[in-house]
Amino acid sequence: MKRLIPFLFLLAGCGIKANPEVLKAPEVEIRRIGQKVYVRSLSGEVQIKGFERQGNYWVKEEERPFCFVVERIGEGSKKFCVAGAFEEKPSLKISEGEAFVEVYASNFEAYRLYNLRDSFLSLENAKTFRESIELERDYWERCYAITGIRGNVESQPVEFCVKPKPPPTVSEVDGLEIREGRQALYLVWFYGQDYREFIIYRDGKEIGRTTGFAFETEIPKEKTTFTVKVVSPLGFESKGRSVYYSP
Repeated sequence: MKRLIPFLFLLAGCGIKANPEVLKAPEVEIRRIGQKVYVRSLSGEVQIKGFERQGNYWVKEEERPFCFVVERIGEGSKKFCVAGAFEEKPSLKISEGEAFVEVYASNFEAYRLYNLRDSFLSLENAKTFRESIELERDYWERCYAITGIRGNVESQPVEFCVKPKPPPTVSEVDGLEIREGRQALYLVWFYGQDYREFIIYRDGKEIGRTTGFAFETEIPKEKTTFTVKVVSPLGFESKGRSVYYSP
């Protein structure tokens, strides 16, 4: 019996072991746009040595072909390689209309349009097109960048801005009048359209703002011009309507 005890302990220590857990490799989207390479993780948090984090992307400026390793935090890693940049850029011809701008591109079979925000490409809302694309003019200047596409590589962006269209006319207040009290002067009016606020001026100098249809101010001691301007929901101002006070 004593001879069997070491043997039984040996059997107990020889159980079947589970396979070690396989580490998940990173899944990423890679874009070569001109001299910059953009990498975005499609699953999990990653880090890439030699790249700079910009929002949802890791970015590196390098025009030559190169390889890099993406490490998925707490998981596995994987090596990726990108082609080099090319010098050719799209040629653009812009035709401006009253409400739209038509952009004609040449030198490539396909192109990609990006919005520019603070001089950075907005990669999420890019539009791919061929030959031309129509852009709606806004009340504010909008800037864009267009790249030429060749395989999986995009050219250096060509930037341009679309001038704003003329601002809309904002209607004036109605029934503007002055009502004098014992201690103060009251400007009253009516406005039947959507608005953001009203701006009140005294002899051309702003003295206050309100969202109501009345404004209280001190009684002037001399002839004074009061003007009320309407600010539209989009932030545009009317020319202003004035009334005159004589003590």
